Amino acid sequence: MNLKISKTNVIKTVEQWRQFAPPKDEKKQWKEGKSALSLAQFITDKRQVKQLEKVLKDLGYDTRGEILCTPEANTILPGKGGGRNHDLLMIGKDFVAGIEAKVAESFDGTIRQEYKNASSNKQYRIDKLVSELFQCEINEDIKDLRYQLLTGAVGTLFEAIRNRKNKALFLVIVFVDGITNAERSNVKKNNDDYDAFCKSLGLGKGGAKTVFNIELTIKKIEISLNNDHPSSL
Repeated sequence: MNLKISKTNVIKTVEQWRQFAPPKDEKKQWKEGKSALSLAQFITDKRQVKQLEKVLKDLGYDTRGEILCTPEANTILPGKGGGRNHDLLMIGKDFVAGIEAKVAESFDGTIRQEYKNASSNKQYRIDKLVSELFQCEINEDIKDLRYQLLTGAVGTLFEAIRNRKNKALFLVIVFVDGITNAERSNVKKNNDDYDAFCKSLGLGKGGAKTVFNIELTIKKIEISLNNDHPSSL
């Protein structure tokens, strides 16, 4: 799989990733056991990235040719203000993949928490995102879902539309090597939040549904940087 990684400049190494596409809070996030550094180590290692290639091929995606990869890619969302920041956005021949990387970091607040005391613009954005993905208004079940999962899925869908692809993958990658015993409860909470989000879409623990004539797949995998085989969750 031929990945072209770039963000203002071509990225081939972990240090170049840090230089040209650092996470928002570099001091806190760019360290061993954190998802930002783990993702950079993973994607820039041709041996390791074969695990991701297998996931894409198993989904029936065409991985031939050059796949454009942009760390910290921003997708414009409805309303004013900042959009969805993908940890990595991938654009292939027939697909777009938006990646959310985790070790034990949370999916942040719920839709209910984000909506409460939000500006009218932010409330408009949330209403619009829910309408686009769920094709209904916000209800009590949806309010308890994680807002980051909502923006991740819809942001990936929007990128598929913008790039005229008929397949979109919102992929959560959990890097397991840096998880400490003290963080196990955080990981379990993330798993529960992810499962609840998928269940609300009728997808069990992940799967595909058609939105705007695009096959949107939501999936979560475990990756060990000391292993050559991904594990689906």
